Amino acid sequence: MENKVLSANLNAIAKYDKALCDEILRINKVKSTFELIQNQNGEYNLVFNSCVLHSSENAKKEASDIVDKITDPENKNSVRIIWGLGLGYLADEFISKVQGVIIIFEPNLEILRSVFEILEFSENLSKKNVLVVNTIDKLLEWIDILADKETKITISFLTSYLNLFKEDIYKTAKTVERIRGEKQANTNTINKIAPLATINTLFSLDKILKTPLVKSLEGIFDGKCALIASSGPSLEENIETIKQNRDKFILFAVGPSLKLLDNHGIKPDFLCIVEAMDTRGQIEGIDISSTNLIFEPFSNPYLWELNVKNRFLFFSRDNFLNDWLAQTLNIDISNTKSVGTVSYCALSSAKIMGFKKIILCGQNLAFKDGKCYAKGSAYEDLECILNPATNKFEIRAKDFKQYEQKLLGSKLVNLKRAESYAENYITRLNKTLYTVVGQKGEMLPTQACYALFIKHFEQFAKDNPQITYINSSTGGAQINGFENMTLEEALVDCKNTERADIKFEIPNYDIEKFNLAKESLLQNLLRIKSTVDIALKYQDEYNREFARRKAFTKNTDKIEEKIIKILSDFIKNNYPNPTIYFLCASSTNGYFENLKKIKANQNPIDAEELVSFNLKLLKNLKRRINRAIRYLSDK
Repeated sequence: MENKVLSANLNAIAKYDKALCDEILRINKVKSTFELIQNQNGEYNLVFNSCVLHSSENAKKEASDIVDKITDPENKNSVRIIWGLGLGYLADEFISKVQGVIIIFEPNLEILRSVFEILEFSENLSKKNVLVVNTIDKLLEWIDILADKETKITISFLTSYLNLFKEDIYKTAKTVERIRGEKQANTNTINKIAPLATINTLFSLDKILKTPLVKSLEGIFDGKCALIASSGPSLEENIETIKQNRDKFILFAVGPSLKLLDNHGIKPDFLCIVEAMDTRGQIEGIDISSTNLIFEPFSNPYLWELNVKNRFLFFSRDNFLNDWLAQTLNIDISNTKSVGTVSYCALSSAKIMGFKKIILCGQNLAFKDGKCYAKGSAYEDLECILNPATNKFEIRAKDFKQYEQKLLGSKLVNLKRAESYAENYITRLNKTLYTVVGQKGEMLPTQACYALFIKHFEQFAKDNPQITYINSSTGGAQINGFENMTLEEALVDCKNTERADIKFEIPNYDIEKFNLAKESLLQNLLRIKSTVDIALKYQDEYNREFARRKAFTKNTDKIEEKIIKILSDFIKNNYPNPTIYFLCASSTNGYFENLKKIKANQNPIDAEELVSFNLKLLKNLKRRINRAIRYLSDK
């Protein structure tokens, strides 16, 4: 006989997750024990495997007290995760009192089945802002869809669930935090790095066509040992071992580690740099004429000026214009990816070259004893300390001027905004502080992006089991798939490696095909330039009207509607093209975010700066498009 209560509940969920409903229906017999009792207040209470899920005195008050701790219940840009359904008291309180999206996360299908059979919850489940999920993957999928960088995300639960599922709840919270860090990093990449990376690529097109690929070195060090030197604190501890055993491995260095290595007379075989920003401060004063340089096509153009032994391009997939270039030049980059860290580029390059053993050193991916980076590295003046006032870890510069000099180099340190840039860098680091498991099982402070890199390194080891992986970054984060051992132990069976001149081939591309693709891109940019000119014309008119009236008027509203229509159509029609997206998205993202602030603050005096900033954003967009057009026209 059909259970109408169960059917009504599942019908509400089936609108967005029929698979979950099918899973619940397939449960014919539950293994757990359930009992329905009444508490002292006469409310029904659920006993799950002998554990009472709600308060024995007042279940509604218990739920209400939890919801009352939410500091901004009216925030519509929020995702409220309720870990555990129980009999729905907590969900009811959230749905009645809190704005935003409410996700009921109940991993136990038997609880869902048993509760949905007896609890008429379909009215709440049918609300557009209420979702039920049962796996962490589904939870993360919804967060990815619903949350942006400013979305408030909270996790709430009953005391009983914490007692039953403490580790699972903490794991969920850590995973959500990590994903938020990844999402923030992706947003920062699009908004801050993508336009520059796109411009860098277009500026360097003629040089890119004449530069060999890392792929041309495939298998040249078959069976040998590679050491990847990163700038974590453990690099300094191992510097003498590296120096004494220099003949036993091919040395890959990432940019920030170069100064420390050079201070000890150590020359890397390969130097990896994948920064779109100008990071020449990492290299200043160092002779790298005997070193091979590995870098991405989007890297800063100053790298083309360096005196190096050879240059090799690493084309990572899904990264700015690399896919467009690879398709145009008929390069297979399906097995090369980048995950936001230059060390991963070094790791991938070492795999391509055929090394049988890869050792990580200075890849701490966590802050050891307050140190963020190794002494002598580019960022040695940063430290991570526990602030006793807040009981939270914070990153700061021990000597700000020294840190600023090493971060920016002599060319940039005297610019007007140099101090602001250096301060903002520390601010961004502090916004993404995180904790990870150390090699001894302890919790270590780190950045959210480093926690993400750990997962990528682990996946790399899993995907490429033919290689032996050693982590000699003592005292750092645990990287599963890498064996933890001292560098001395890791080098015991490594034999001397000859450093003969590397043989490689210059690519032979279809230049005619490339020129056609370049011309097509140029025509697209010329077309969108006229659209941006129209938007800029209206924005200038808007700003003059606002300045004249010192107020928002019907006329400014009409002009604003025109600009919104132009930019919305611009996004819809052009952002499927990755070049235009990476070049322009930061400006349009900034424009619409700024527009939200203007709408939220209709006081003309307070909004004046915001209005001026929108004009600046569109002018910057036009300037970028003009640069891209110039670089395409010149080559």
